[in-house]
Amino acid sequence: TRPVERGSPKSCFLFLGSVLCEVNWVSVLSDAWNSSPHPETRSMIVCLLFMMILLAKEVQLVDQTDSPLLSLLGQTSSLSWHLVDIVSYQSVLSYFSSHYPPSIILAKESYAELIMKLLKVSAGLSIPTDSQKHLDAVPKCQAFTHQMVQFLSTLEQNGKITLAVLEQEMSKLLDDIIVFNPPDMDSQTRHMALSSLFMEVLMMMNNATIPTAEFLRGSIRTWIGQKMHGLVVLPLLTAACQSLASVRHMAETTEACITAYFKESPLNQNSGWGPILVSLQVPELTMEEFLQECLTLGSYLTLYVYLLQCLNSEQTLRNEMKVLLILSKWLEQVYPSSVEEEAKLFLWWHQVLQLSLIQTEQNDSVLTESVIRILLLVQSRQNLVAEERLSSGILGAIGFGRKSPLSNRFRVVARSMAAFLSVQVPMEDQIRLRPGSELHLTPKAQQALNALESMASSKQYVEYQDQILQATQFIRHPGHCLQDGKSFLALLVNCLYPEVHYLDHIR
Repeated sequence: TRPVERGSPKSCFLFLGSVLCEVNWVSVLSDAWNSSPHPETRSMIVCLLFMMILLAKEVQLVDQTDSPLLSLLGQTSSLSWHLVDIVSYQSVLSYFSSHYPPSIILAKESYAELIMKLLKVSAGLSIPTDSQKHLDAVPKCQAFTHQMVQFLSTLEQNGKITLAVLEQEMSKLLDDIIVFNPPDMDSQTRHMALSSLFMEVLMMMNNATIPTAEFLRGSIRTWIGQKMHGLVVLPLLTAACQSLASVRHMAETTEACITAYFKESPLNQNSGWGPILVSLQVPELTMEEFLQECLTLGSYLTLYVYLLQCLNSEQTLRNEMKVLLILSKWLEQVYPSSVEEEAKLFLWWHQVLQLSLIQTEQNDSVLTESVIRILLLVQSRQNLVAEERLSSGILGAIGFGRKSPLSNRFRVVARSMAAFLSVQVPMEDQIRLRPGSELHLTPKAQQALNALESMASSKQYVEYQDQILQATQFIRHPGHCLQDGKSFLALLVNCLYPEVHYLDHIR
């Protein structure tokens, strides 16, 4: 039909097209379902795909009563598109792109919906699990997704699509990717294949106007929160790092991905933090800006992954001290803005304790002095985040600051850890690295313990009385020293945050 369309009268083209639509293609192409179909069958399937795309733009054929063309389009799912190769598919898409308006994506007419379904199914998206393996499935799906994003971007730039509809269409594309199952691939190749598809969709945020990009940023976060958990999130995490032009968008999306990874699956179903460490691939050029954005936005899980990557890259005392200093600098800057963010700090505190202990084991007085300074700083920040009112601003300075956005259970953990550190690091030149037979409390340590114990008698903390009592007993036990800090934090996390899976590896 293609040569006929170009060189013959329109009536001839339409007549031939309507006759070809009457053919029983399911029967004609039955050879396609054999394990080794004839080359002619492959060619015929490609011609059929072209023919359907060529004819579907002709109003006379679509509007015909009992239209044979619509009937043929309705059989899309029964035809053997798995034999269409990438070069042929790209030619079809190229014709579609130049002969159909972008608004076809949104059209409600049955012919438009059937054309979109045809392109999608022939790419290898949304196919029944029992059907044949698609030839060139990944590049075809990438080409389809790219075309959809291009049309949506054109509609957005011309003001021809509302934000709500754009969000809906983007969600559909993302939904298709998570059910897409590329054939015969090892896990690394599969990861990169899915990542390439996600990158196509995320590019929409780079091409959009600023208000639209900001709106889509929230849409992506919502979609991740609703649709993803566990290992399926990893290709999207890599895609976010490699495709988003805005470091702000990147920092928010990576955090949403890591949060979703730990949402439901217990640790033994995943492989802990390992897959995340491999999947987060922030470009070197934007690293500093990205880290700063993470600090501003509260993307503390992403920053934790970055620190683990730094520790893995060079396992030396010098590098571990460098990471400890970065972490202490960050702890000075951050204050969680919501209950959702608060527990992420426990990972940082745990890392501080772990790295501090490694440094003190070297019996180097200069290193030990640095560790003491860092632990005292951390302890003072723990006291600060445990306050019931914010201490910033003029009102904060006189005790009338805004109410803290953090939860009561978080304050119990923060006060407990602060009291523990005030006992284990009693002065600027003292640190308890070994258990003793008795405990000598400095006035500062006594004050921190009193603050913790007084919480038990407050109505506000009545549901946490047992945990506060348990924490106090642990801290007062002379047989506990700084070495027990990690197990103390684990005890608190187990009692108070049993449902937070990203804390599982510090339990």
